[in-house]
Amino acid sequence: MEKKELKKFIDNLLLSKFEKINSKVEILKNGLVKNLESLEYKDEDLEYDIPEEFVKVEKSDKSIEKIHEYVKKISRSANQTGLITNLLEGINNFCKRAALFIIREDKLVGWRGKGFGKDSNEVSDSEIKKIFFSMSADTILKDVIEKKENYFGKSGTLPDDHLIYSRFGGKQPDTIFVLPFFVKGKPQAVIYVDGDKENDIGTKEIEILASVGELSLDLLPLRQKILSRVKTKEFIDEKIGMDTVQEEIVPPKKIKLSDPERYAKVLIDDIILYNREKVEKALADKKLFSVLKTTIEQAKEQYLMKYDDISYFERILIEKLAKGDKEALKGYSFETI
Repeated sequence: MEKKELKKFIDNLLLSKFEKINSKVEILKNGLVKNLESLEYKDEDLEYDIPEEFVKVEKSDKSIEKIHEYVKKISRSANQTGLITNLLEGINNFCKRAALFIIREDKLVGWRGKGFGKDSNEVSDSEIKKIFFSMSADTILKDVIEKKENYFGKSGTLPDDHLIYSRFGGKQPDTIFVLPFFVKGKPQAVIYVDGDKENDIGTKEIEILASVGELSLDLLPLRQKILSRVKTKEFIDEKIGMDTVQEEIVPPKKIKLSDPERYAKVLIDDIILYNREKVEKALADKKLFSVLKTTIEQAKEQYLMKYDDISYFERILIEKLAKGDKEALKGYSFETI
């Protein structure tokens, strides 16, 4: 048999088989339709078990209802404070705890939390605004901002993540979901959520609400004009807040530091962040070391547990804490400077 004839024979054979299969499928479809139509005449009180798939759909419907509810709340918010409050409340329907941190100069500043304070050792929702993280600390919060990518997975994957959970209080969660929050295309905040298990966190629902929040924040000035608002309110109170949407915030510059430098900077930044009033007064009086002796010595001990070269710590101690004034650290025994 020639090649062309063989090909023709095979094509005809396949076509014949296809037609037979297609005919059987049509017969099955027709029979199925007739069976479904006959159900209309069955007794309405017929008892049956609800398939498992239907239960899942019902649960999904509840999620859709919540998303719909909070999309309306977020998009109709009259100011930034209300918008972010609604956003966090909406997100908290799909996780155990949620918090938002904004970029302020060289640090991430807590704005508010939702779902915190349930355990005795945890900070409360309102106490989140007292928490700061230096942008020099290698945490997952900084990582998602720099990469502009979401993170979903185990907690505590980066060297300085322990700072997050020590300041939150309570036990470290099993799973976290962290998202950069964009304003006019730039990451200007980060959303943190966690749960005890992976299925405690609705990543898709949270992503939808975050996207609506970003879009609504971008459109907020226009909405305020329509509503005849005179001025946008502060993003947060007590001097800590994101600039209004009309203002461009320059992201922190990336500075390459060696590991000892970076760690020393983290330690010194923490001293400043958690002792701001003391530092300012002691700096003016040139009594930094006498006022903060215990704190500085503890930081030095922490540094020496990881690195032997104390020169990095002492240099940053002068540059950052004393603002270049070595005399303000009178009493400290410098080893290298």
